[in-house]
Amino acid sequence: MDAYPALKAVTPFDDYRLLLTFGENERRMYNFKPILSHTFYKDLADIKLFKSVSVNDGEIGWATGQDFCPHTLYENSEPVDRLR
Repeated sequence: MDAYPALKAVTPFDDYRLLLTFGENERRMYNFKPILSHTFYKDLADIKLFKSVSVNDGEIGWATGQDFCPHTLYENSEPVDRLR
């Protein structure tokens, strides 16, 4: 199994994207909007709540209990230098 770099920081945007910083400042962008249709994450459609995301023990999470796997974030995100 390949090792993933550690998730260090997250910055949320108004369009439900997350700028993720992994390892040695590797930055990747993840579109969280499609995930909002899942029952567990529907409360995060409230943009104020969504933007309260933080990194705890290498995972992103919200005070309301939702969290998300950093490996999934890494695998399904785009490197920032490729974004236009």
